[in-house]
Amino acid sequence: MNQLHSDIRLTDELERQLMQAAIEDQMRIKPGKALKNLFVKLSGKAAKSAPAKTTTGNTVGSAA
Repeated sequence: MNQLHSDIRLTDELERQLMQAAIEDQMRIKPGKALKNLFVKLSGKAAKSAPAKTTTGNTVGSAA
């Protein structure tokens, strides 16, 4: 089994490459995640705007 030591040092070039890859990944458009967020927002607004359905059995005030 390979064990990583805490004293591993990155070369400057490797560090630059890793940082550039991380920055490019942040800037990449993720359509799946964007669609999911859209549907979550839409379903949240739909749930807030829909009237709450209540089921009432016998009401006390209707016995006239």
